[in-house]
Amino acid sequence: MTFAVRISKGMKAKALMALAIAGTAGLASAAPLPDYDPQFISSTSLNLQTLDANLSAPVRTTAAEPSPRELECMAKVVHHEAANQPRAGQLAVAQLMMNRMESGRFADTICGVAAQRGQFFDVDAYTPRQDARWDVAMEVSREAMTDSAKPVVPGALFYHANTQGATSFFRTRQRVATLGDHIFYR
Repeated sequence: MTFAVRISKGMKAKALMALAIAGTAGLASAAPLPDYDPQFISSTSLNLQTLDANLSAPVRTTAAEPSPRELECMAKVVHHEAANQPRAGQLAVAQLMMNRMESGRFADTICGVAAQRGQFFDVDAYTPRQDARWDVAMEVSREAMTDSAKPVVPGALFYHANTQGATSFFRTRQRVATLGDHIFYR
């Protein structure tokens, strides 16, 4: 019997190991491991309902095609924020969104990152013109989501236009790069 499990960001490595052990034993009881999290594993069985509820966060993989909804959310942000920038600047915005999603400090989906209060804008209310710029935004977003491009701004989580002065928030951050009209920070 095969189970596909999506692992949440906060799950401990030992819990993962116990899941693997239990999976190889046909979901028989798993021996308790030191410092295991009883919410995910009991000493006699796995609570599959708890696992299902807690392990539903998406996991970034390089082999899978991104979901159309997540791809569109990212492309809308890339288009709105950086369509007038060089391709590297657009890729930087897309990779920043991936960095946020994976950081544990922001939402765990691209659409969630885009929708977070005070961060971007309402992607559902934005309808970009379906032109060459949109096609590039879609290509760049797919590259970022499938991790098929080299990192442009490694570890960047924040950015602002270079025409805007750095606020005290940005002055406390490490500058990663300036690309086109944007300055990126960790």
